[in-house]
This record gives sequence, C-alpha cells and structure tokens, in this order.
Amino acid sequence: MTQREEIEAAISIWNNGLDSGDIEAMVSVCHADTVTVNENQPVTVGTQAIRDKYNPRIAAAEITSGYEIETLQLFGDVAVVSGRFFGTMKMRDTGDVRKPEGRLVLVYKRDENGAWKMILDMDNNGPA
Repeated sequence: MTQREEIEAAISIWNNGLDSGDIEAMVSVCHADTVTVNENQPVTVGTQAIRDKYNPRIAAAEITSGYEIETLQLFGDVAVVSGRFFGTMKMRDTGDVRKPEGRLVLVYKRDENGAWKMILDMDNNGPA
C-alpha cells in the first residue's frame, strides 16, 4: 500500500465511523492529543474532546460523509493533507437534510507502530 493509500484508509476509517456512529473507530485513527480546529467552535485537544464533540452530532443525525484530497505532502513521518469535505446530515428530530461542505487541512504522524494517526483536523464551512 502506498503512503497515500494509507492516509486515505485512515480518513475512510474516520468517515465510516462518523457515518455508522462508531466513535471508537474515529478515535482509533487519532493521536491521543489530536487538535481539532472547527469553524465557530473552540479549539479542542485529545480523543475525549473528539468524543464529546462528535457524540451529540452522531445522536442528532444520520450522517454520510466524503472527502477529496487536493494535496498530500509528506515530510518524513508527517503528512499534510488539504482538500474538501462534503456530506449530508438528516436530522433525526425534524427530518431536515443539511449538506455541510467546506475546506479542510488534516495532519497525520506515524506512531511507534508505523500507523498514521491524525494530529490536526482543521476545517471551515462554505463552498469548496
């Protein structure tokens, strides 16, 4: 598997976890001190913060998510990904469908076992 395919696999594990409501799958591809920087929200650090942020979203909506990598730069055991995200959220209480989309930057670092773990997730909403 190429390094790009390894990164794509890590992103897919995150997205599949989000879509299926498996928060533990999501955090399995994160460093223990992952930093998340999402638009109009406070910066958070750590996998418990990811659980706290995403569990309510998962409970509130049926989610489908996708991504497109536009650039992938490798710096030894660090990878910087930039691109776009998109998806749908069907709200469980109202049935309303939202279509979030925007830009993202993800940074991954290889752990001691050679697995890519996310250390930064930064995004903003709006047309991609």
